[in-house]
Amino acid sequence: MLSALYIENLAVIEKTYMEFSAGFSVFTGETGAGKSIVIDAINACLGQRTSREIVRSGTEKAVISAVFQKVPENVVAILVKNGYDASLDELVVERSIFADGHSSARINAKPAPIGLLRDIGIYLINIHGQHDNQVLLSPEKHLSILDSFGELEPELAQYQKKFAELRNLIRQLRQLTQNESQKEKRADLLRYQIEEIEEAKLSSGLEERLEQKSRRFRSVEKIAHALESACEALLGDEEDLQGAVDLVASAKSDVASISEFSEFAAPAETLESISLELSELAANLHSQLTALEYDQQEADFVESRLSQIHRLKMKYGSTVTEILDYLADAKKELSEIEHADEKIRKLNHQAVELKKQTAAIAAQLTEHRRQAAERFISRVAEEARFLEMPNLRLEARFTPVKLCSTGDIAVEFLISANLGEPPKPISKIVSGGELSRMMLAIKSALAEKDEIGTLIFDEIDTGVSGRAAQKIGLKLREVAASRQVLCVTHSAQVAALGHNHFLIQKKSEQGRTYTNVIPLDFDGRILEIARIMGTDNVTNLASEAAKKMLLDAGK
Repeated sequence: MLSALYIENLAVIEKTYMEFSAGFSVFTGETGAGKSIVIDAINACLGQRTSREIVRSGTEKAVISAVFQKVPENVVAILVKNGYDASLDELVVERSIFADGHSSARINAKPAPIGLLRDIGIYLINIHGQHDNQVLLSPEKHLSILDSFGELEPELAQYQKKFAELRNLIRQLRQLTQNESQKEKRADLLRYQIEEIEEAKLSSGLEERLEQKSRRFRSVEKIAHALESACEALLGDEEDLQGAVDLVASAKSDVASISEFSEFAAPAETLESISLELSELAANLHSQLTALEYDQQEADFVESRLSQIHRLKMKYGSTVTEILDYLADAKKELSEIEHADEKIRKLNHQAVELKKQTAAIAAQLTEHRRQAAERFISRVAEEARFLEMPNLRLEARFTPVKLCSTGDIAVEFLISANLGEPPKPISKIVSGGELSRMMLAIKSALAEKDEIGTLIFDEIDTGVSGRAAQKIGLKLREVAASRQVLCVTHSAQVAALGHNHFLIQKKSEQGRTYTNVIPLDFDGRILEIARIMGTDNVTNLASEAAKKMLLDAGK
């Protein structure tokens, strides 16, 4: 339950601190005093969207801190899963909204994402505001009310999982059964591309080998000229010009003739070795020159293949490897198109079976919804009688629909508030006061199905007075026997039935407006309830009536 709330610089509230206990607590105050700001503060701590406009003018930020005790186990589990230290005893949630528009949050003094506040908030507090009555006016919301009452959410989730499988299967079928002419055009294009690539007979490293050959063919003339020059230098030319081989051989003979002298023996051996190597080298180069050929046909073939590869790279990939990958993908896609009919037959069979399974689950869910509707109608009628709507007759109209994410039926609640009148859509016949009481009746029925420790009602008594208002107060007090209930009210009857009473009071000082939240004692409650009953000029008669209401409530 919510045990404490601290608000600083939020709208007209400069600073206030409230402590709450179990039971039924009421908030009253003049219109415009700022009662809704307290609800806004609690919503902020639950991670709901806020605006920088709620930051008090002239301040840097607004801060809201909420303390919860007897923390639900599922909240503790969520926090521990997200790396927070948490216990069942106490939880502190803080939200800061800055004047520049950004906000931050902390859980047990540790920074937290706003989304985590929302995740735990739904298990901590359930807030019912005036706008929530629109749920009853929107038939598309009625199914979720029924599922919540019947505790059918797990069964609905099972159905939705199966329905999602069916929807995905149908999407695949639609893709496969696209326009036949488009499929055939695509198949023709793929066949052409596959044939064009396969004709090139590509392989890994082919382009590199062809490039090497091309470079050699382009350099044949240069190679021949170099070899001829080298051979002339080594062997001489046709005009009896001696080459290096003959000159070295002559030098070797000259030095060998004086090798009997020890200092010339080594040079003679060196020249002998050089002469032999030069002769071998000259013979080798001459042999390569003689064998050097230029095959124009092969050169043209190499250039043609390189041009072919270049064209394919322009279409299918920047490398041979990418072209081969494209070929594999094209073959796979063509195979899928050519075998689409077989796959369509297979998927159609699967879809028929899956639809049967989905429809069976939907039918079972509908049957459980019908059973829940009977219990729900009975329970709400019981609550409505207590709330001074004895002639209320509620019906649930089930309309078959095509299988969708919520099942195979739509549900709309119909109501008759007067004897002899046939049930009609709620939006056509219910007054504001009746709508508020109906919503309270539904909330009371649903409250038995959840474990949320705190319920907040924001002006649930709108449009209601007299005995009906008193019954609303009694119902809220009854609900508060098993959980904490906070209620913003304008009704003296409801306010008198609260266990605790807070006055939200606005005042102006030095050109600024301030709102304070004041816990009232017994005498303070008498004055406030008397004010609500009449005017600001509280009479003795009004005070006596207020005192009696409080004493009667205590009984």
